[in-house]
Amino acid sequence: MKHDPATVKQHRYARAVFFHNLLSGKATPQVLASVRERISSSVPAVEEYGIETEGLTPQKIRHALDQRPDLVVVAGGDGTVRPIASELVGTNIPLAIIPVGTFNNLALSLGLASDPLAACAVVEDGALARIDVGTADENNLFFEAAGVGVDAEMFPLGEEIKRGRLLAIFQALRTVLLHQQTSVELRFDRPVNQAYQASFRGYVPLHRRRRRFRKSKNRVRLRCSFLAVANGPFYGTNLTVSPGAKIDDGLLSIAVYRDFSKRELALHLWSISRGTYRLHPKVETFESRRLDVYSRTRLQVHVDGVLIGTTPVRFGVRPGALAVLVPRPAEVKGEK
Repeated sequence: MKHDPATVKQHRYARAVFFHNLLSGKATPQVLASVRERISSSVPAVEEYGIETEGLTPQKIRHALDQRPDLVVVAGGDGTVRPIASELVGTNIPLAIIPVGTFNNLALSLGLASDPLAACAVVEDGALARIDVGTADENNLFFEAAGVGVDAEMFPLGEEIKRGRLLAIFQALRTVLLHQQTSVELRFDRPVNQAYQASFRGYVPLHRRRRRFRKSKNRVRLRCSFLAVANGPFYGTNLTVSPGAKIDDGLLSIAVYRDFSKRELALHLWSISRGTYRLHPKVETFESRRLDVYSRTRLQVHVDGVLIGTTPVRFGVRPGALAVLVPRPAEVKGEK
């Protein structure tokens, strides 16, 4: 994680907006009260907004930001953080995340403590960092990952199963039984031989470079079950969707998932809904600042688990577009 050297010294903020969601996975009135007390001890003026994910509209967030805070603190899960972070993109207002959700992927990517009270330390003496933000068709932002294909269809079903809605199980089984691999064309902002990174069978890298990825054209056609476009390393249920993805390198990490059998696809859905280790039968990985995806059959597209439409779709990245507070490096903490 890259830190702004000018901001590694202890931070003091004059005015903060504090969003919290009692419906988040680990949130309780006692936890939120302790977090509120900890924040108030280091920030003189704190404007508090208790919200629910379903009622968190851009208008409500903008109204809170009209208070002109110099810090925004969010105690919630990824579903709460995402719309608030979206309103902060392109501003210089830093975001401090207090992870009280179920999986907290963005907090995990930033190296924040999993304990909510311990995570409050970034408000007191955290370092300022800037992270990338992914885009789909310009206006759809994502902080974790986007996906194209059967993964986009199954991700919402996995969330429904996780909530115990049994009808989603039958919908998922139907998706698995009807699934067939689809041909997609990927167009990068660079030649394929530069975009291509590695191939995996399971979690074992294949050292033999595939011949089709040696060409100098900027496009390649592949048959796949789905593809993931990662801004950061974690997604869904803390799963590593694209090996080696970094949240501050100015690049998208693209993983093309191939050769899924119906059994493997069912296991993949189970991993989404239960948080177990994701199965990688075969993956081709690429890096690019821009990716256009075309397919003869229209395929579903999601960003951070939210469906936004179908292919064709253009993915991009806004380098350093979001300011965040992260733990200070150990060597800086030891300085006097």
